[in-house]
Amino acid sequence: MNRRRRLQVLTECGMLLATALALANFKIFQLPGGGSVSLGVLPLLLIAARHGAVTGLISGLLMGLLLLTMRPYIVHPLQFLLDYPLAYASLGIAGFFEWNSGLKAAAATTLANFIRLHLHVIAGAVFFVADQNSLTKMLAASYAYNLGHILPETIICAVLAGYLAINHQALCARQS
Repeated sequence: MNRRRRLQVLTECGMLLATALALANFKIFQLPGGGSVSLGVLPLLLIAARHGAVTGLISGLLMGLLLLTMRPYIVHPLQFLLDYPLAYASLGIAGFFEWNSGLKAAAATTLANFIRLHLHVIAGAVFFVADQNSLTKMLAASYAYNLGHILPETIICAVLAGYLAINHQALCARQS
């Protein structure tokens, strides 16, 4: 990739990352412990669709760190890694698939958010360790809480990704 093209990709990713950060602040609803439903992950998924998994992973990692500066909630170093950089980096997995159909876009979005869910669940289990609960209880509590915001966000983003892949193919097309 030549220098000019790299600059174009960086500029586009920067703008989409800024859009993701702005959208993350417009919450559809917020859970008491910090989870919220927004459209903030959709631009990250688009970065992955357009530029591949590596660029998507890096952009997601940056997004996680940016969110950390805005609303940090850290109880343990492992929870920090799982909840912020790794959970958002996992959205780059959507870039392993070309979004050349609505179904593929929705499936890629769902898979990436499924992995993100599990990273948040493990982070939540680390949080609940302080209560000395059993592993089953910790995981159940963490799944119940995290599904409350990630499931609706995944459904909304999967529907929108499918719509974009069908009706705005150029927006979702892989850029070389």
